[in-house]
Amino acid sequence: MACSRFELFFSAMLQAFRIVELGMHRLTILTILALTLIETVYAGTKPDSDTRFSSQLFDPPSINGTGKGVQEPFDPNAPPKPSIRIAPYLTLGGQASIESKTERNFGVSGDPDDDFSYFESYLSLAFLFDPNKHIQIYANPIIRKRVAFEEPQNKIQDPQLEMNLAYLGLSKFIGNTSLYVGRQRFKDPRRWLFGENLDAAKLAYQNDKFSMEFSASRKNKFEFDFLNKDPLDSGAKFINYYSYLKYEVNKKTDIGFFVLYQDDQSITDQHPIQFGIQSEGEIIKHLDYWVQGALVRGTDKFKKIRGEAIDVGFTYQFDTRLKPSITLGYAYGSGDKNSNDDVDTAFRQSGFQDNEDKFNGVTRLQYYGEILNPRLSNLMIFTSGIGIRPSQRSSVDVVYHYISQVYASDRISGDDLNTNPTGLNSDIGSELDLVAGYQEIKNINTKFVLGYFWPGRAFPETASDGAFLAKLQARYSF
Repeated sequence: MACSRFELFFSAMLQAFRIVELGMHRLTILTILALTLIETVYAGTKPDSDTRFSSQLFDPPSINGTGKGVQEPFDPNAPPKPSIRIAPYLTLGGQASIESKTERNFGVSGDPDDDFSYFESYLSLAFLFDPNKHIQIYANPIIRKRVAFEEPQNKIQDPQLEMNLAYLGLSKFIGNTSLYVGRQRFKDPRRWLFGENLDAAKLAYQNDKFSMEFSASRKNKFEFDFLNKDPLDSGAKFINYYSYLKYEVNKKTDIGFFVLYQDDQSITDQHPIQFGIQSEGEIIKHLDYWVQGALVRGTDKFKKIRGEAIDVGFTYQFDTRLKPSITLGYAYGSGDKNSNDDVDTAFRQSGFQDNEDKFNGVTRLQYYGEILNPRLSNLMIFTSGIGIRPSQRSSVDVVYHYISQVYASDRISGDDLNTNPTGLNSDIGSELDLVAGYQEIKNINTKFVLGYFWPGRAFPETASDGAFLAKLQARYSF
């Protein structure tokens, strides 16, 4: 009977997702049209003062030792919060952002063709229609323009009009249960599983201490860029079935359990399933921790998948001027020693991860390296960092990583470099990053990154030069 109920549940979720597939184009278009007509339709009525946002969109307020809310770390991927009332039941929010990025020698060969620089600006608008506390219609279109000053291949930089998010939410329509259908933001606290917008049907339950969610999703199943149609941009190949259960131990500590099954719809025929645990919080005063672990099972064509991963670390903040902090972390993702047998023992992340979190600063950083930024597969990553807080809403972090393969291989999963190791040595190299954040000016967030990667013995002897990164992000919210 339990098995039968389990099958019926996933069958229902699959049917809901298919409904999303059939109606998403119409949903996004009708949402935008409806929002433009709301002011006329609801003119003269009184708005409901109990406007609520989906807890899946925005991070909840952080809590300090006094029990008061503190400034959230800058997340460049966070959508605008609608706060300007432009009509009954209709609010508007927006962000104007710029980003400048320079990459040097990402091929670690000294070839100037590997250099890349660009400047990008975008305007992100958000509309929220909430006629009562149970109904939300949220739309987040983005217009962006990139100008590349240097790039390996000459490409026309056309403006883009993207539907970043568009969903219908039924908030607490049955007790504390909510339903969201459409393009939604998927994220976990450390972005280890998800840091992506996905087309999905999601069912969520939440009370004071306990929350859980179930979803079926797919990336970019529907048109993403309305100005530049790309026939190849048909979305990722996986349908993702995700369940998550979280318990809040106290205001600073929580623990969560997840299951993620990915059903491959392409000829590669992969069906990984992850079982894992996530927890973060405070052990003693000023000493914070995180721990993340997962097992991955399933099949990859004719191979069995048998991988595992662990990511654990600590940050200690000294109670002195500038609030200096020290961070130590270790991450391990299993590798596959013998690629010719019928078992793949390499761990694999979801493919939707950002691997991004803060230590003790006001901005998020790539905790596996701003330059290398790999997926945690066949790797051991040792991390140490120091940070200061010159003011309540500014911070500077200096982070060092040493990266080694579990088994020497000629590839690094998901890395940002333009070259591969030889597969003769497991020493990938080391990286030093400086990440600074500043939020002292109201509604303005900035992030500045400098990074340098020293290639190890895993790369060819010609790879004597390191890779360099400089990045600046600034965002104004209204």
